[in-house]
Amino acid sequence: MKLTVDQIRAVTRGAVHVQEEAGLIRFYRFTEAQSRAYYDAGNMNFHTKTYASAGVRLAFTGNTEHFSFAFEPHMASSRQWFSIDVRVNGRITAHREYDSNEDPTRFRFETTFAAGEKQIEVYLPFSARVDLYDVEIDDHATISPIRRAHTMYEFGDSITHGYDGHYPSLSYANRLAVMLDADPVNKGIGGDIFFPALLDEGGDAYEHPDYITVAYGVNDWANCERETVEKNCRAFYVALSKRYPDAKIFAITPIWCTFAGKSPEKFGAPLREMDRLIGDRVKDLPNVTLICGDDLVPHTPDFFIPDGLHPNDFGFCLYGENLCEEIKKHL
Repeated sequence: MKLTVDQIRAVTRGAVHVQEEAGLIRFYRFTEAQSRAYYDAGNMNFHTKTYASAGVRLAFTGNTEHFSFAFEPHMASSRQWFSIDVRVNGRITAHREYDSNEDPTRFRFETTFAAGEKQIEVYLPFSARVDLYDVEIDDHATISPIRRAHTMYEFGDSITHGYDGHYPSLSYANRLAVMLDADPVNKGIGGDIFFPALLDEGGDAYEHPDYITVAYGVNDWANCERETVEKNCRAFYVALSKRYPDAKIFAITPIWCTFAGKSPEKFGAPLREMDRLIGDRVKDLPNVTLICGDDLVPHTPDFFIPDGLHPNDFGFCLYGENLCEEIKKHL
């Protein structure tokens, strides 16, 4: 039995809206105005990344024993590979990894389940835009949407976006949301910095999110003048606090990286100076809580991919767990 667009829309989480275009189901995690803000700023790379499916998942309870869909992948990051996870009752039961350089332009994903009612979650890739069609379950099977108790936005750079985890369900952003029982919308963009224009217009997925995490800083530190970082950081948090006055906002400073002790020429200080900079700019905002990122991932390359900046899947899991512990102290 093929699912209708309305059925797919009903079970989709992590998207601002779901749209059918030329027979394909497309997912958007940024509003049109937010994507346009990157375009208007002249950053076509970031604009393209807004269309990646990071954090988007299909979540439903059902008794089907088979699930499949066809899809077209489209480049929406600097990576050519992408992967899909399936979790049943919280456990990973299927994982597929693809390479857009070697594989065909259209794919079919299929998996099977044990009999009986279960909770099924399909996590789409962080590194590509995936357009679905022919989404199928067993004939006469029933499904119903799963909604978590809370809603959440996750702003940040490549680490929030999901680079370079091979299991999308294990990204820190997705793991954190599970542990907070929250339906997140991932606003991470690889390479991004504090970008106040992202908050200029409303109309997002949630008017009153319960939680918001913000994890910019390492790209600001590596590439920007200190004065620019101070200005953009302050403007971003003021706008965010004003737009979502009832949300619990968590300002997460950068996690450790192998070159954290260096002092970039423009910024002129080691990475940990970002803790004080961000803390000073949010301390008077009543709904913003500072979380120091330094101890959230162990200070060893074992938990990172070879670039020494992005956590590997194990590092992502620890990041999500440790961050959740810190956040829960303030809930």
